[in-house]
Amino acid sequence: MGAWWIVLAHESRELAERDLVTSLEELTETRQELMQSERLAAIGQLMATVSHELRNPLGTVVSSMSVLRRFLDSPIQPVREELDRMQRNIWRCVSIIEELLEFSRTRSVVMQPTQIDQWIAAELEEQEIVGQIRLKTTLHSHAAVLIDGARFRHAFINVLHNAQQAIVLRHDADGYAGEIAIATSVTDGQLELRIADNGMGIRSENRDKLFKPLFSTKAYGVGLGLPLVKRIVERHNGRINVVSEWGKGTTVTIWLPLAPPITGIQQQPGVQASSPSSVSELDAAM
Repeated sequence: MGAWWIVLAHESRELAERDLVTSLEELTETRQELMQSERLAAIGQLMATVSHELRNPLGTVVSSMSVLRRFLDSPIQPVREELDRMQRNIWRCVSIIEELLEFSRTRSVVMQPTQIDQWIAAELEEQEIVGQIRLKTTLHSHAAVLIDGARFRHAFINVLHNAQQAIVLRHDADGYAGEIAIATSVTDGQLELRIADNGMGIRSENRDKLFKPLFSTKAYGVGLGLPLVKRIVERHNGRINVVSEWGKGTTVTIWLPLAPPITGIQQQPGVQASSPSSVSELDAAM
């Protein structure tokens, strides 16, 4: 009988220890989430306070740059290079401010049924692809989805810019000109949008951190790009997945629910209807 009680006491102690370890792990995770939330809230308050103060001087600098370019019709090479560098860094600052503001705001989405293949083709026509990057599209979904054009555009362009930057990094290292492949299809009753690049890829130790706010491997990044993309996709009742291999490239896949079948699907402003063949054969070599 005494031995039986000893066994029970030992098992009870082991159970208590396991419960204690589990509770401590849950407490640590909750504490980290709380600290992260407080950190994000502080960023939102800070950016809401200073955003206009930063935008005004940056707007003045942009205007001054335009005046300089207009009066310097043929500046010598060193001057032109300095002007270009100034302009790139100004727009980099503007981009960071906009990203911080977008992440700190809670905006309602206004959904409209949209022919996604045509919408993507129209958005790509407005983008400037850097370097020797080839853009290849295979837009074969012929699907309509419910999206807020302005919000979803922010997510789409963010992923596209990430792909370009990954290829530029590889180009700088190995003299390599890459390719971005954008494809749409309908899979299991959902729109599937894939954006794949053969750039530098993501190191294995960083893959689990991609959607964590404020994590970035870029020298000038603030780590809100992909978290914001994920938030926008989820606001559209969708989901996102990133598959990447270091040195080979990255594929971002977004799934969105299809729009209910209705007549007279509205086109987003600036999106012109076109035949499937003309959309799917959009190949731009820059």
